[in-house]
Amino acid sequence: MVYWLAESHTTSSDGLHVTMKLKKNIKFQDGTPFNAAAVKFTYDRLLNPQVKVPNRNLLAALNTTEVVDEYTVRFNLKFPYAPFIRALSNFYIISPSQYAVLGEDNMARNLYNLGTGPLKFKEWVKGDRMVFVKFDEYWGGPISVDEVVFKVIPEAQTREAMLLSGDLDMILSPPPTDVSKLSGTPGVKVIVSDSTRVMTVNLYTAKGPFSDVRVRQAVNYAVDKEAIIKNIVFGLGTISDSSVPPSFFGYSHNEPYEYNPEKAKKLLADAGYPDGFTCKMMVPTGRYLFDRQVGEAIQSYLGKVGIKVELFTPDWPTFVSQLLGASPTNSTWDMTFVGYAMTVPDADAMLYPTMHSSQWAPGKFNTMIYKNEKVDSLLDQARREVDQNKRLSMYAEAQKEIWNDCPWIFLYVQKFIIAHSDKVSGLVVYPYETFDIRTLKMA
Repeated sequence: MVYWLAESHTTSSDGLHVTMKLKKNIKFQDGTPFNAAAVKFTYDRLLNPQVKVPNRNLLAALNTTEVVDEYTVRFNLKFPYAPFIRALSNFYIISPSQYAVLGEDNMARNLYNLGTGPLKFKEWVKGDRMVFVKFDEYWGGPISVDEVVFKVIPEAQTREAMLLSGDLDMILSPPPTDVSKLSGTPGVKVIVSDSTRVMTVNLYTAKGPFSDVRVRQAVNYAVDKEAIIKNIVFGLGTISDSSVPPSFFGYSHNEPYEYNPEKAKKLLADAGYPDGFTCKMMVPTGRYLFDRQVGEAIQSYLGKVGIKVELFTPDWPTFVSQLLGASPTNSTWDMTFVGYAMTVPDADAMLYPTMHSSQWAPGKFNTMIYKNEKVDSLLDQARREVDQNKRLSMYAEAQKEIWNDCPWIFLYVQKFIIAHSDKVSGLVVYPYETFDIRTLKMA
């Protein structure tokens, strides 16, 4: 963990109070001081039910925020929540005085002078661009670039053409088919980085064939993940060995399911499906790398062991609506192809929303309607345990149980691509498919 605006923290022995020491001599972009009062103001606002906050669920444990002194703040929790400090990384402290100038309604459209970061908001043209300029009084020292323009260009081929013509200095997610070509192009550099996006096929476990663990194990043996990575996503994936991405606290290795169609057939026969069965799979179109093609490959592999898959490929909004519409009594889909990229680097953030039985759909991420009492117990204990070594042990046990129980077809962790001009240097890429503007330099 790396501190930015804080310099240290301590947690009480009962896990209910987190006291944080703040760095001094930091200014907001409106010139007012960063201090404990600003931190309290920010988190009081985030807990206000009248304010729309996308990730408020990450603060479910927070009861109150208390100013101890000018540069000390205490978070009082409703219950012990071990990932709390990591969850705080999703939120940004704002200037109370600038908030008073802008107002809540205007904040969604105007980010001017709100933060303490290295870039100041200048302009936002919806659907076209956002423009930021250097904040000379940034506490970490001024960055080397004077202005940064983020352009909205949905078409990957257009982004690539603009990079090659010099109209752009950097592009995110160029066409995977062109990575090799771009890597060999003079004046262009390509970064292929591991991400936190875990690609899976969710299996509806409430009823039907996938209520039997042998069937769930069978489909894991039936799909050749290595071939999919090599031949369909152009190597832009690492075969899954866990339900948690490797960069997260609590990750634990498991032995990947080998490609073994004969073993899959035997498991299906043992489960009472010697001739297979018919099921429905939903795959989004244009959301993930070659999502439709990956779905078609899975359809083909399962067909080889006798499972006939009817494939549906809706657009992303329809997909999300259908996915979260599953219930303990009904689901239109037996399988759904999904990529999870949680924003808190802790096993709790990945496992609790997707695997705990309290998180069943509709409206929540356990769309498999998966329930395993041992997993529930381990996840409940681990998120309240303050001893980090004990947490690691609990998460390792939970991941092993999930791996054997197979509520997913475990596929791969998707990689993230950035292509940039060789005029750009110092680029640091994070697993969350983002980069650090503070280290970037332009020739």
